Amino acid sequence: MTTVVARPEDSGVRPSRGPRWLGALIAGFLLVDALVTLVLEVLFLPIYAGHAQVPGSEPLLAAAAPLASTSLTAGAIAVPITVLVAAVVNVLLVAGMAVVSPRPAVMAAPLLVWTVGFLACASTGPGGDVMLMSDWPTMLLLICGLLPAGLYLYWRVTMRMANPAR
Repeated sequence: MTTVVARPEDSGVRPSRGPRWLGALIAGFLLVDALVTLVLEVLFLPIYAGHAQVPGSEPLLAAAAPLASTSLTAGAIAVPITVLVAAVVNVLLVAGMAVVSPRPAVMAAPLLVWTVGFLACASTGPGGDVMLMSDWPTMLLLICGLLPAGLYLYWRVTMRMANPAR
């Protein structure tokens, strides 16, 4: 005599991954992490390597206007290492959201939060100050923050469409 036991895959019911509130909590932490990493990436974006020639205190006061533009970084080279951090961390955030939900809109939520935060940092504040300048490291941060994670998201969605059993 043989007994047929129905497996969960056969019945169309997926086994539970855990309580719903846990998935929502993880998603919330990932969204907050997107903002925290963006702030750190923006703050450490203007890192320079090399030696800059800084004038003494007397000429420093007399030359305040040119100092604000380029003279403090003369002789130094910009090293925007945080663009690599943005590329890796945003891919990991999208992969983390894929664990919470397979829906593309949910997986793209960290990228949306990161982009809104980036635009907020690029706009002027109440005193007219700007955290992100209009230069090549800022553009590189935007490209490296969105392109690898967007390509990973595209890959995940197309692989799911090609193999619906996943």
